[in-house]
Amino acid sequence: MRDQSNQTGGSKEFVVVMRGPSAVMFKPDERMIIQGLASAIGTVDIVYSTRHLSRKADVTMPGHLWIDIRGDAGTLDEALVPFANAGLSMLPVLVLSANAAIGEPEIELGFDNTAGITERDYFQSYIPPERDIPHTARSIDVSATVELLRAIDAHPDSERLLRGANQYRIALQSWGLGREAFSLAHLWMAVEAITKAKVRAECEAHKVTDQADLAEKFGVELKQLDGVVWRDLLLQGDDEVYSKARQASDGFEHGFLNYGEISKLAQDVRHRMAGYVRAAILEICRLEEAVFDRLMSDPFNKPLGHWPIVKYLRGRLVGTGEGLASSGNEYPFMKWKPKIKTAKWEGGKLNIEIEDNLTAEIAQGIRFQPGSMEAWQAD
Repeated sequence: MRDQSNQTGGSKEFVVVMRGPSAVMFKPDERMIIQGLASAIGTVDIVYSTRHLSRKADVTMPGHLWIDIRGDAGTLDEALVPFANAGLSMLPVLVLSANAAIGEPEIELGFDNTAGITERDYFQSYIPPERDIPHTARSIDVSATVELLRAIDAHPDSERLLRGANQYRIALQSWGLGREAFSLAHLWMAVEAITKAKVRAECEAHKVTDQADLAEKFGVELKQLDGVVWRDLLLQGDDEVYSKARQASDGFEHGFLNYGEISKLAQDVRHRMAGYVRAAILEICRLEEAVFDRLMSDPFNKPLGHWPIVKYLRGRLVGTGEGLASSGNEYPFMKWKPKIKTAKWEGGKLNIEIEDNLTAEIAQGIRFQPGSMEAWQAD
């Protein structure tokens, strides 16, 4: 704590704590620390970690992403929003590194942490507690993420790279069935955000001074340069991805395609485009080869949304009668009560054992004949 016991004014030390849903997960003994990050009112220190919730013996469930931001300000009200914005500003890097979605963390706590004083301002916002429903999640490589952050920070086009990474973050927030059009639109915005950074990198690589010289080197007119960079470099010469993604993006933005048409285009190319966009940003960052290879290897090479594990029960209703539902119910259904038996970290991975208890709510004379039970990770 900062000692303010002998001061009557000036800055004090404040703590702002945020949390929210995330498929990016830190192991129980891991955290990522960023010191001296600029905010709108001064520098702050930030710690990113995952809340791990002990439910009972052998069951410790990962909860929300936890963001702890500390720094100096005049009042708590002055600190809340700038500190929170600073904490949010690094989320695109975490998403890009882990290739996994992060939701929208919210401010939960804010308080005066100054040493030596007897009265402190305090703020709390109600955020619902995490539910014990297994969600998709992926452990982040902390050391590789720190190297990525350093590389982006040192890059002359760091702002463009962060904008591109942020569009990628928004795309992964919608990484689910039925939302392909929205995620593809933001992948295209990511391409547009990093285009100038890629052009400058190509100018350096080909030892030319400006875009006009680069266009001449590529044998195209200057007005065609961005399109060539999009298709041949950022999207690795994949004509199908380029044409369908551009058509879907333009149709989405300008409204000349219906949603079904846009969705079909997006379904065809979204996964490939995400791979190209992420690889392009990482390449432009000039990462060391070993770090680049780690971030491009399994499991980080597959985009991961943040969704509950989907379960399906299949079978048959057997028997005769006037109705299928039990008395007082409209429909036949199974009362489903999942129970987490164990949740343990083993070999760097979280293994969860779940017991599903099913009770048939069906009419007399009708019985349920089980077929299969399936668990799926939403894609």
